[in-house]
Amino acid sequence: MGKNSQIEWTTHTFNPWWGCIRVSPGCENCYAESQAKRYGLNVWGPASTTNRRVFSDKHWHEPLVWNKAAPTVERPRVFCASFADVFESNDSIAGERARLFELIRQTPRLDWLLLTKRPENIADMLPDGYWPNIWLGTSTENQEYADRRVPLLLSNRNRVPVLFASAEPLLGPIQFGVGDQFFDYGYGDGYSLDWVITGGESGPRHRRFELDWVRQINRQCEAAGVAHFFKQVGGRTHAEGGCDLDGIEVKQFPEPRRASAI
Repeated sequence: MGKNSQIEWTTHTFNPWWGCIRVSPGCENCYAESQAKRYGLNVWGPASTTNRRVFSDKHWHEPLVWNKAAPTVERPRVFCASFADVFESNDSIAGERARLFELIRQTPRLDWLLLTKRPENIADMLPDGYWPNIWLGTSTENQEYADRRVPLLLSNRNRVPVLFASAEPLLGPIQFGVGDQFFDYGYGDGYSLDWVITGGESGPRHRRFELDWVRQINRQCEAAGVAHFFKQVGGRTHAEGGCDLDGIEVKQFPEPRRASAI
């Protein structure tokens, strides 16, 4: 879990702990929960009945090695946490979360991608100040959760250089924004997402997916100048449907905003 990532849009994955609790439809076929059960780990559920699994100092040392070896031209991206949610409200992991943010401070040559289904907790849990090497994201599996979560994410726009939405698994059509204005949530000029990731669900219980849902999001991104990364069509395996959007691979990355532009 701390090695080079198999996730296309990141370089490494790092998990500060293992475990979470379901909060929305995107969690239904969670691979991290399924894998925990295969290992016999009781780490999924409320704090009153479950613990989170924490890791050794050796595991925590790995990002320091990546930081030291990081090239100066292209910054490595670290997806954190694929087996957890950094912004889960659970007292048992408060110390580990503090340790994580200290690690992020110690690795300025890495860009840390923190994806959460709980953007309402970011303001209280992200330590004060501007974080130049954190990209904040929220999961937006359908219109309901895009409408709930993106405005909360945008309220942290002056804290980080990149804000992104992950519509994977994409479970329905989404228009980002209010009314006819793509990516406009009423904050005024300069308040927009920087990046959108889309993809269909994969696995034996993958749910319905329509490529036209991605086409619609791609048009929104093109119109608003927002980077779009289409990961996969999905199916029984992640590679089954390929990753083309009408014969083209759409795999764009955002240009991080400078602090003076935030």
